[in-house]
Order: sequence, then C-alpha cells, then structure tokens
Amino acid sequence: MANDFADRVALITGAASGIGRASARQLAERGARIAAVDRNEAALRELVESLPVTTATHLAVVRDLRPAESGSDVVAEVMMKAERLDILVNAAGVCHFNRMNTITPEEWDEVLEIDLRSLFFISVAAAEAMDPRRGGRIINLGSNAGRKGRALSAHYAAAKAGVANLSESLALAYGSRNICVNTVCPGPTDTPMWEGNFRELGAITGKSPEEFFDTWSKQTPLGRIGSPEDVANLITFLASDSAAFITGQEINICGGFMLTS
Repeated sequence: MANDFADRVALITGAASGIGRASARQLAERGARIAAVDRNEAALRELVESLPVTTATHLAVVRDLRPAESGSDVVAEVMMKAERLDILVNAAGVCHFNRMNTITPEEWDEVLEIDLRSLFFISVAAAEAMDPRRGGRIINLGSNAGRKGRALSAHYAAAKAGVANLSESLALAYGSRNICVNTVCPGPTDTPMWEGNFRELGAITGKSPEEFFDTWSKQTPLGRIGSPEDVANLITFLASDSAAFITGQEINICGGFMLTS
C-alpha cells in the first residue's frame, strides 16, 4: 500500500494549505508524483520541498486559477513536464460569511469564480488529458454548505451546490473514458480558511472565534471538528483503485455535523 500510487501523477489545486496540502502529502507518501498548484508561491514551494522524494521531482505551479484559460494552461504545463495525469484534486476555494444584504458583487464573483468556474475549466482540461486506457480520478471539494442553505454564506453555499451538480455532469460526460468524478463534502475543518470564517462569524455575531470552534465541536456528534487529514483520507481513497466503481457521488465527511446543523 505504501507505493500504490507510484506510477501516477496527481494535480492538486489549493495545495499550499489546509485540505489540499494534506492531500498532497498523503498521496506523495504513497508514491504519487505531485503537481501542486496555488497562488501563494512561498507556501507552495515550501510544501513541494517538504514532500517525500519519489522517482520523479514534484512540481510547483504558481497560478491564480480565476482566469478561464488558467485551467488549460496548468494542465498543459503538467503534461509537458510529467507527460501524464491520473488524478485531479480540486481543493482551491474561498469562503466568506456575510449577511445577504452585505454581500457585494465583487465578493459574489470572487467566490463563484474560485469555487465553481475555475473548477469547471481545469476539470475539463484534466479529463481531456487523462489517458482513457488508464482512466483517472477527479475529486472535487464541495461542502456541507452545498447540501443545505446558509443564511450567512449564501454565495459559498450556492457555489458548493454547483460543484456537486457539476461533478455529476462530469461523471456522465467522462465515464466512457474510465474517469471517476466525485464530490467530497467536509463540515467545519481546522484549516486556515475556517480560521478566517470564525473571525468573520465573530464580527457578525459578537462571539469570539474560540467560542465558535468550541460550539461547533460540541455540536458535532463525534465531539470535534474535522482535521485536514480526515478529509485527505477520503480523497486518497477515492483516488485509489479501491474506488474504481464509485462515480457521481457526493460524500459527507463531517463527523455527523450535518445531522445537527
């Protein structure tokens, strides 16, 4: 099992932190060559330099994925340098908490561009590049928020609902090429993004980030919020041969948080 991804190339967006970083590390530890994508150059290069050494050098691709052409450009660069692509993990994302009447057009566009539009363009480019004889895996980061409306993060919830629907469309379109496409839906997770979320919620409600962390931990049946590694475990499974007959699915990983939220 330690080297079950030894012959595979995994392209991971949002790889510099959080779930993307944990996924890059887990897949590299199991032998994959990582093509890590993020717009935070310093954190991205630090990640790539820290990954376990494989038979080929890991790649750092510094890119803002918001321009529509970025997805195809990234895939083209990976194919040029690695000559194959087997796994795409779309972990790049942004979330804001604001009341409906304070969401600006600029903030709406930022969330939809990063969380949904960029995911579409890079997913299509990746699927077209994957060899149908080997097949491939596309794993998209959705959210519990995409499965239930959110009064204080309507744009994020809408984007993540779109991710789940888009994953189903991609699964239908590329199933004949032996590509499995699934959506992983975390609940609150201990990542830098969620630290910012707790601060934004605190500004709205007057509670401290620590209070939200404690409240949501207690609200989760398993008594804690998730770790990036928890989510990466599921992503790694979906990228593996064991998940060869799973596609078009939306899978919660939240310690039961959806049951109480």
